[in-house]
Amino acid sequence: LFVIMLLLAGCQPSYWVLEKDRLDEVTDIKMYVNDLQMHDDVKGYQVFTILEGRKMVIVSLGSSEKDKKLEVSDVKFSPKETIVTVKRKPAPTANEKNPYILIGLDKIEGEFIVQDEKGNRFEETDYQQ
Repeated sequence: LFVIMLLLAGCQPSYWVLEKDRLDEVTDIKMYVNDLQMHDDVKGYQVFTILEGRKMVIVSLGSSEKDKKLEVSDVKFSPKETIVTVKRKPAPTANEKNPYILIGLDKIEGEFIVQDEKGNRFEETDYQQ
């Protein structure tokens, strides 16, 4: 029974946060992040498809919150919706004009929602790849 539970746990969709120093591995995402730093008023999220159909979600806060950084608080997967919840934390040094986070998802099902811990939703940006 324990082995079956481990196997089932391994089948659950998951998420990860990509370290910013690994941006060179994903060219189109690096271009978007560079655009975010030049157009620091852009806030919201953008979804990219990466390896094997996985998704990369980039959430940005805009320059009005450049003293903050983002962390993933929770990710919920269900057939009806995928919900990513992020929280704002004080940044020790404001080193980005437009703070952002790179969140990888195995898949997105149903309605896709990106929100903060208070339930305020981020809008999808109108970035053209």
